[in-house]
Amino acid sequence: MIYMDITCHYCFETFPIEIYLEEGEEQDFIIDCEVCCHPLHIIAKWNDDEGQFNIDVDET
Repeated sequence: MIYMDITCHYCFETFPIEIYLEEGEEQDFIIDCEVCCHPLHIIAKWNDDEGQFNIDVDET
C-alpha cells in the first residue's frame, strides 16, 4: 500500500489516498473527497524510473 496526497478540484483541500501496487500498474477509480464529498476520478500509473505512481485527478 502506498499513500499519496491529492488535491480536490472542488474545495482545493489536500488529503491522502491509498494505492495498492498489487491492483496493477495502471489503475482507474473514483473516490469521494474526504473534505467536501465530491467525486474525484483518479488515474494512477506506475513510473518505473521514479519508483512511484503518477497520479491524475479529474472531476467526474
